[in-house]
Amino acid sequence: MQVYVNGTEMTAAGAGLGMDPYEVLVPTNRLVAVSQPRTVPIARCDCGVYGCGSTDVTITRDGDRVHWDWSLEVPMMRGVSFAAAEYDAEVARVAADHSWETPERSAGRRVLTDMDRERLLTYNLRPSWVANDYRDQELFRVALEFNGDYQVFVDTPWRGRSPEELAGEVCATLARPPSAWHATWHAMIPSLTIPPEIAGPSWRRARP
Repeated sequence: MQVYVNGTEMTAAGAGLGMDPYEVLVPTNRLVAVSQPRTVPIARCDCGVYGCGSTDVTITRDGDRVHWDWSLEVPMMRGVSFAAAEYDAEVARVAADHSWETPERSAGRRVLTDMDRERLLTYNLRPSWVANDYRDQELFRVALEFNGDYQVFVDTPWRGRSPEELAGEVCATLARPPSAWHATWHAMIPSLTIPPEIAGPSWRRARP
């Protein structure tokens, strides 16, 4: 996503490339200004990796003003301030605008927003990313991390369904115990050759 201040695009002037909206707006809108300062990534390297190149902004609400202070690869040498009412309206508008989304992105947003993260955490599972499988665009994939040692993949076929219908099935699947999933796994540590302890009978090792 791009960020403009007084007509100048800030992400290109900073690290180079705007953040993926999933990283800023989903499942919660991190651009919302609150009284406690909040630091949010706003730009990444042109290669697409935050950390290779990075621009952060610290957002603070102060009465009827909202302040942004840049850090890391700064696009300008001073912070900026906005009228709070106008800022709030623009941030709400951006978060509500889904007109740019493909079906894949719409499904991903709904899954990331509606999945029961607290339940997943009881199994030491944390969502990593969601997208169509690059090898098969008819499969929607949720990638999760287990204990920092494994990646777990849960695939759901589109079968001509709408993003809302697909996301509903994905979230219903993730609400079941992991042992009941049809999932694949990949060990992030080469010495691990057995499935994760939460694996069920339908789990298989992911193909390269």
